[in-house]
Amino acid sequence: MNKELIKSQKAPISRSMGPNVRQVIPSALGDFDPFVFLDHFGPVVKQPESQGVPPHPHAGIATITYLFEGSNRHQDSYGHDVVIEPGDLAWMQAGKGIIHAEGMNENKTSPETVHGLQFWISLPAKDKFITPAFYHYQSNDLPKFNIGSTSVKVVVGSLLNHHSPVKSLSPAFIYEVKISANQTVEIPFKTGDSVGLYLISGAVRSANTDILPTSMVRFDKEGDQLSITANEDSHFIVLGGTPLNEPIVAYASFVMNSEDQIHQVIEDYQTGKMGTLIL
Repeated sequence: MNKELIKSQKAPISRSMGPNVRQVIPSALGDFDPFVFLDHFGPVVKQPESQGVPPHPHAGIATITYLFEGSNRHQDSYGHDVVIEPGDLAWMQAGKGIIHAEGMNENKTSPETVHGLQFWISLPAKDKFITPAFYHYQSNDLPKFNIGSTSVKVVVGSLLNHHSPVKSLSPAFIYEVKISANQTVEIPFKTGDSVGLYLISGAVRSANTDILPTSMVRFDKEGDQLSITANEDSHFIVLGGTPLNEPIVAYASFVMNSEDQIHQVIEDYQTGKMGTLIL
């Protein structure tokens, strides 16, 4: 049975990050369990003298940076220092708390177009205070295949016996889809999972609704298949997973299950328990 569309909303421009960033989750549709955050940045030209996001803490989540174009340097208080290239995935399991910086001191000599997504996935309650970790998956590590003539890349999770190497503690999936005009793709899902679509470019139609670029769509949990037809060449992300159905208490870049836990990670950050990152 095809999934029905519940709501479609264009992602607003970020008030804090400027006109080159769209805030998709929660700004467009609210929380999307197990996802709690999604930003779409670019495409924007980054000048050689530009700096990225300076050191800041996270706790209680996995942060995921996925690039379509350009590069981004990841540095953190656990000693990881990696440059992410197009098609790569940076997966930081923040757990009990880690400090990281993005795009700092890259020593570029020419302008570069940067375009990508950043997701936050809430960690299950039992894993909120695990030891932080960081994983870099290169583009070729992530399985890519065709459904008919449609290209699908399994960034996180599994689809049609293609399995991402990413080990998510939360039951989540992220698929990158590129489809040609006038083609239809059908993607199967487990009934009961959260399923959404974010259209990066192009125009598609699903559940008798036209979807325009930079729109986030939520589908119902009852159907077991998503049918999408492209009105023109299109590029989109399908995301979702099994809901954790756990309390969400967020403060800045901390996402926990209670106010007491928020107070704990704030104190841990202020007393240096998340380490230091000196650039």
